[in-house]
Amino acid sequence: MSKQESNLFESEKRILKEAEALISSRKYAGNTLLEPYRILADQFGKLLREVEKIVRIGDGQQEYLHRIQEDLKKEIKNRIKAEEKLQYLATTDTLTGAYNRGTGLALLENQVKAQKRNKDVFSICYIDVNGLKYVNDNFGHFEGDGLLVSVCKYIKGVIRESDILCRLGGDEFMIIFPQCAKDNADAIINRITANIDADNEGKRNPYHISFSFGIIQVDADNEKSIDALIEMADMKMYEHKERFKKGMK
Repeated sequence: MSKQESNLFESEKRILKEAEALISSRKYAGNTLLEPYRILADQFGKLLREVEKIVRIGDGQQEYLHRIQEDLKKEIKNRIKAEEKLQYLATTDTLTGAYNRGTGLALLENQVKAQKRNKDVFSICYIDVNGLKYVNDNFGHFEGDGLLVSVCKYIKGVIRESDILCRLGGDEFMIIFPQCAKDNADAIINRITANIDADNEGKRNPYHISFSFGIIQVDADNEKSIDALIEMADMKMYEHKERFKKGMK
């Protein structure tokens, strides 16, 4: 029995004990007038013990319910974590942490719908990482994966929180710039490439990191499909890649 339980109804127990002692004393021995009080004291004692049991059971039930509540909280947290993990795996490219192709296309479609409602502009940047095959062939596929991860880190380090980066597949990525004109998108990409160039000059990597890109602005009166917009940005990217091969930026 805990200390708290031993003190349960302490004052009532003391009064009952004093009453029982008085009724049983020699002074009132044989006094039939006290019989009703003796019966009353006995009933009070029984009632007090029953109430004490009920309270103790209630405390036990409360403790039991508290344990159930804590277990339920843990189960809910674990389930939320599991659902978040499933959501992450369903929407994210696990190598780079960018959105996967399906999610990226869905977000682009949402952006087009939002643009029609808000009558504003946004930009799309199509990216192709240069030299992935060379890195894979000369340094191994693990290093090739590292190249893709590094490029995404450079991009994430500069783009805005509202911007959307997704991996379309292989070495190709897309950035959606909501409420962003082409000039502003160009400035963001230029900051990314400047950071990469600085690290290339410092020879922080055993190979040269770069990417080709093409940016288009989607105006408020756009009527083109998602596929057509991506194809336009892709064509701009190939134009830039050809200039890159010729040593031009």
